[in-house]
Amino acid sequence: MTQYVLYGGKGGVGKTTCAAATALKYAREGHSTLVVSTDPAHSLSDVFDAPVDDEPTRIRDDVDLWGVEIDPEDRIGQYRGQVGAALEELEDLGISLDQSDVDDVLEAGVAPGTDEAAALDLFLDYMDDPRYDYIVFDTAPTGHTLRLLKLPDVMSSAMGKLISVRSQVSSLADSVRSFMGSGGDDDDGDDAEADIDLEELQDRMERVAAVLRDPERTEFRVVLIPETMAVLETERLLAELESYDIPASRAIVNKVIEDPTPGCDLCQDTHASQQKRIEEARERFELPLTLVPRLGGEVHGIEAVETVADRL
Repeated sequence: MTQYVLYGGKGGVGKTTCAAATALKYAREGHSTLVVSTDPAHSLSDVFDAPVDDEPTRIRDDVDLWGVEIDPEDRIGQYRGQVGAALEELEDLGISLDQSDVDDVLEAGVAPGTDEAAALDLFLDYMDDPRYDYIVFDTAPTGHTLRLLKLPDVMSSAMGKLISVRSQVSSLADSVRSFMGSGGDDDDGDDAEADIDLEELQDRMERVAAVLRDPERTEFRVVLIPETMAVLETERLLAELESYDIPASRAIVNKVIEDPTPGCDLCQDTHASQQKRIEEARERFELPLTLVPRLGGEVHGIEAVETVADRL
């Protein structure tokens, strides 16, 4: 079965770099690997210094490494179309859902163009794709990631409400048509087909939620930098993940100064401060820490990505 690795953390800590490096590591080990990003800035292309399209693009000829970048503004999930069609059908029958029935969806940040909607749609697209042994996801910053992880449960619940209401309306409509002596098989067939679509979508959402919670298939890695605020935010993220039953496997501490320049007071002070934050992270997090060194300049190109991959 395909294995999934999701990277999360606050913005600017190097999630894209870690995702790219992890994908390269798996590919070098002989696994067909896809790395997925919904970052509209197309930073995955920058990290690899190679073109990455909105369809899986081969990044290296010597290893089975693929990448895909999706602009969230161009990717409205299929599920929104199905939900919208169901709502329109109910409105045509004179039925409007109470606002409380859809509040959960709105509160989860599900709106056309959101990062979460695009990322979930990608997960659904590639979840059963037999081409890849590993799929590595570069997720959005912390708040968006948490909404993404909550989304399958929220959408499944919303689908259940829609299915229930549509079933009741369909039964009432059948009774009226029977009483009036009108209606036909074609209409019933259309209703049944729409019902099947919603139920299929609900099933897919439930499967996504199950996969995300399966430690045999999914590994969530948090990325942080050795600074106080990053350690505290990561601790909160780990608590949220635990509340969602999402298995976090390790923390990646990025941009670590390993060999401060002799005679440079600022370098020495920064190194000492980072070491304290790393020790705090070891005490606060109940999972292994992996340290990735700060590289000169930004990570750009395969050689730089390989340097990070060797540490993951």
